Amino acid sequence: MVSVTGDTTGLVTGDPPNQAMGDLDATSIAPILDEFWQITTPPTFGTASIDPDTGEWTYTVDPTVFDSLDNGEILNDTFEVQVTATVATFLGPIPVTPDPITINITLEGVCFTAGTLIDTDRGPRLIETLCAGDFVQTADHGLQPIRWIESNLLDAARLRENAALRPVRISAGSLGPGVPRRDLLVSQQHRILIRGPKVEILFGAQDVLVAAKYLCSWPGIRIDTSDTPIEYLHILMERHEILLAEGAFAESLFLGDEALHALSSDALQELAAVFPDRPNASNPGFGRAARLILREHEALALA
Repeated sequence: MVSVTGDTTGLVTGDPPNQAMGDLDATSIAPILDEFWQITTPPTFGTASIDPDTGEWTYTVDPTVFDSLDNGEILNDTFEVQVTATVATFLGPIPVTPDPITINITLEGVCFTAGTLIDTDRGPRLIETLCAGDFVQTADHGLQPIRWIESNLLDAARLRENAALRPVRISAGSLGPGVPRRDLLVSQQHRILIRGPKVEILFGAQDVLVAAKYLCSWPGIRIDTSDTPIEYLHILMERHEILLAEGAFAESLFLGDEALHALSSDALQELAAVFPDRPNASNPGFGRAARLILREHEALALA
């Protein structure tokens, strides 16, 4: 009689306080007089709360859980919520409590894969040949130097163990004529620049950033299920930038959004040396996002 719809997944952000948020709705063919939402099973790696009246939930990660994570590693967590809705019937108001639903939370880095050609001041170059100080082409600020680059190799066993680590394959030409020029493989949370009339109508912007995994309903875009080992590489710029990868526009690593705590201790120490003034308690982030970032339900509206 009562069902629950809304946001059942969340991506933890790196900007303190490391939160993911969503909204749930109770629906019924009969009028719902009131609702009471509650957390029935708490998460393991953080805390969760829910507004008892509106169904708006918040998940806050405990940063200490990330201390032992390797660069590019995925963190998954879940918690359960339940609603009791009072439904109007011809017999009078009746409380209805459907089964709890599970909220899934994911933390993941943003990475290109080895073999990707990045546009630079010397033409397209394989990403694995780039290093800090090399100049790459950006959509907004011309040629800019790479400030930091990090790689992480995942073998076939790890890909089989955790499907969230598998890359998204964006086939040549699937984003437009000749875009990308060749198949482009990126991590599932890596955001791709999308533009067009539908973007302008729905979001009032010329272009937006969409996580690659939300594009998998588009022709020619899918999760790559091969067992070929994958080397993921992060490119960090002075600010969040839009880079050219295989002729497609894709973001650089955004530490204002991706969790700093997902990086290894060695990587964090290296970042601290590269950016001595950031991150710290008074200035934890790396500026604003280069474009509007779509949430899952917004991205699916573009399909």
